[in-house]
Amino acid sequence: MQNTQQIKPQKKTKKATAGKWIAGATMGLFASAVVGLSVALFYSTKENDMHETYQRQMEAVYSRAYYDLLSGASDLGNNLRKLSISTTPTMQQSLLYEVWSAASLAENNLNVFESGDEGMMAAQKFVNQLGDFSHTLALKVADGEALSADDRDKLRKMGDLADVYKDAIGRVSTSLRDGGTFAGENSVLEDFASAFNDFTEPSIEYPEMIYDGPFSDALETREPIALKGEEMTAEQARMQLLLYLKGRDVQNVESLGEASGEIETFNFSFTLDGDSAFAQVSKKGGSLVLLNTVTTSDAVVPSAHREAGETCQASALAFAKTLGFEDMQVVWSSSAHGECVVNLAPMQDGVILYPDLVKVKIRERDSKVIGVDSTHYAFNHKPRDIKSPAISEQEAESVLSLPKVTEGRLALIPLRGNREVLTYEFECEKDGTYFVYIDALTGREANILYVISDENVGQKTA
Repeated sequence: MQNTQQIKPQKKTKKATAGKWIAGATMGLFASAVVGLSVALFYSTKENDMHETYQRQMEAVYSRAYYDLLSGASDLGNNLRKLSISTTPTMQQSLLYEVWSAASLAENNLNVFESGDEGMMAAQKFVNQLGDFSHTLALKVADGEALSADDRDKLRKMGDLADVYKDAIGRVSTSLRDGGTFAGENSVLEDFASAFNDFTEPSIEYPEMIYDGPFSDALETREPIALKGEEMTAEQARMQLLLYLKGRDVQNVESLGEASGEIETFNFSFTLDGDSAFAQVSKKGGSLVLLNTVTTSDAVVPSAHREAGETCQASALAFAKTLGFEDMQVVWSSSAHGECVVNLAPMQDGVILYPDLVKVKIRERDSKVIGVDSTHYAFNHKPRDIKSPAISEQEAESVLSLPKVTEGRLALIPLRGNREVLTYEFECEKDGTYFVYIDALTGREANILYVISDENVGQKTA
């Protein structure tokens, strides 16, 4: 059986942050994102059976994301209309959180399609702004303030946009009914992207927002700030890749050209210890941005406790050091079917830097690294000016409504609007595992993650 959990390749795409109220859409930095299946197609055309397998897997991922978008589109418009006439704070707050939740899920599902199409980008901007705005208003109502006439006007305009958004998603269903697929010869991916062209029309009126969201103009030229050094040639990048994999059996290294996305990379296919592999090495500085290995998983029965063992964690830390990532700490791990995924984050002055996450996949039978995703590190890692906490750990603990099972620790976490917040992180238990983040400056809940565990994965979700 081939492993189907692949680490996501760097493509030309704008990325939106994602959040949700307590449970729902997966938070990208703490959880495995939607599997990046397309990476295998760089080399799988040489092996028809592998190619067909990955096409089926890609079709399943795209279809799930599309039908989630389709079912959630009506909720956005309906709840926005209810908000325009609601007069009670309790109902308003409930509806606003529902809109925030649905918009967050839409962000995640739109990101699956990774299109640089202008209309698609405008649709992503819409759901991102809608999520930010509804969250802002929910907090406002929770603090006892009333929705203003301007707030209601913005919600009305967002409702009109929700109709455009719903119609765009619905157009693709006709192509699917006529036999179209997302992967393969009858692909409707181009139709899906072009369906959002109405969002670029001058007649579309976007309400003016009072904050800079992730799609603000300042972020249109986002750069990977952690990548340092001179630009490499393809041959230099190939030699750097071999250096990273020193001691491993690397054969048949073949250049697959360049990728000109947000991180410019040289792409390579090769065999790693006999398995097909793919890697992306940044042109600037020669950093290993991504490594994927298509490997045969060990046939093992998942245990009740899937936390990756100390050997796997040590291997992940050692390989991260080889890549030049210093002062890393294991912040999350899971194990299933002979493989484990270890999430690492750097530390600064005793604070975990979650925005700079590095994901490493280990084969358990020999503790060999078979996957790496360092894109978050490349975009975000830098020295921070971290303020001292305004409240103590004990004061933060007093905010908890659940019993903690570990001591609190300081963590810098990403929030919507491209903000970073210093928090105390607490692991709590009550009918499941929760990670609660208390703002270390204000004492308010900053985020709550719920751990979903099944036979295949253990992960945190927002």
